[in-house]
Amino acid sequence: MGPERWHAAHGMTPQPADYFRRDQAGGVTAPDLSKDCSYAEHIVRARGKRTQLTSVSLDYNKITDFGPAVYQALRGELDNDGHAIVEHVDLMRQLRTVADSSSKEERARALQAQRYAKRRLEGLVRWNFTSDSVDRKDLITWAFQNVQKYFRRT
Repeated sequence: MGPERWHAAHGMTPQPADYFRRDQAGGVTAPDLSKDCSYAEHIVRARGKRTQLTSVSLDYNKITDFGPAVYQALRGELDNDGHAIVEHVDLMRQLRTVADSSSKEERARALQAQRYAKRRLEGLVRWNFTSDSVDRKDLITWAFQNVQKYFRRT
């Protein structure tokens, strides 16, 4: 019996998994809330570029190329403020769905994203900020200031 079934059988809710981000010592890289892309596009094409998503991992040793400093995502704060972590298992499930039912190009991208996400035990933070009153030229600075509270350096 797996841990999820054991918890359910005993009327317990399992604790959510810890996710980590490796980044620079100065803080977690800000998302670009103006750049909307799919999960597969973020994983495959956006390495080193900013999108509305932030990559995290269940194992910070799997993402050493992201930066030297280790940060832990603060699940309670993220949840309380309406942001969402796309769990690794859910991300893999969604990528499989896209790979099974999309155009040739999207299918290829989703398959590659599955390989990357599996290797890195990747999940995603899907930000839900209201940034309509922020000028586009100030959006990344604003986002940088606002995402830091959701991560603790370990």
